[in-house]
Amino acid sequence: MAGFVDLFVYGTLKRGFANHRAFCSSALRIRTATIVGSLYDLPVGYPAVQIAADSILLKAGQDPARDAGRQRRFRGLAPSAPDAAQELVHGEWIRLPDPPRALPRVDALEGVRPDGRGEYRRALVPAWTEDGPSALWVYWMPRLPPGARHLADGIWPARS
Repeated sequence: MAGFVDLFVYGTLKRGFANHRAFCSSALRIRTATIVGSLYDLPVGYPAVQIAADSILLKAGQDPARDAGRQRRFRGLAPSAPDAAQELVHGEWIRLPDPPRALPRVDALEGVRPDGRGEYRRALVPAWTEDGPSALWVYWMPRLPPGARHLADGIWPARS
């Protein structure tokens, strides 16, 4: 079992935003990171990412502690750099201790449900960090609500 879990966050869990202190104050490491995907600003005041099915390395399982261990298999992954045609999402790599405690809390915040019918899903995807390539869990939304606004620069909140 891993002693930590690595997440890619792009919204309210980032430093300085509404949910960071409550869910990420125990972070062991925070670095800038980027993934391939499309970022949207939702009318409810938080963002969503959509990712291509072929970029998913692993889908979240029923056991968060096991998921943290499964993530370890992808350490040292060296994804090729994204090509110029791919959209990028910019955020943070956050390493949290105690996956059996931390991951269910974040899953609940993001509306991840074991039956797969929640607002978000959690998947392991390739990421590029200031420390090199990695595989990070990301919360992504399969169906966008009406009024979702595409953020072509891949940064939330939208810059005016």
